[in-house]
Amino acid sequence: MMELKEQVAYLRGLIEGQEFPNERDGILWTQLINICDLISMEIENIRDDHAELNDYVEAIDEDLGYLEELYYPPEENQEENEDLIEG
Repeated sequence: MMELKEQVAYLRGLIEGQEFPNERDGILWTQLINICDLISMEIENIRDDHAELNDYVEAIDEDLGYLEELYYPPEENQEENEDLIEG
């Protein structure tokens, strides 16, 4: 399946290859394809930002897991510690 940018480029080629009987129709289609091009670029930027944010969140999750292992005992040890405190 073609990427969105490729589909917009294909559509641009189709529109540019057409001869419109009315100049206004050609201008309208050109503007619409320009808008589609801008939208596809924004979506690509959002995807890149999302991937970067996902990597960042995964790194934070790993760091948090490491800190939890350091400062919180495993569940089985935690029960023993609670018994010692109560007893």
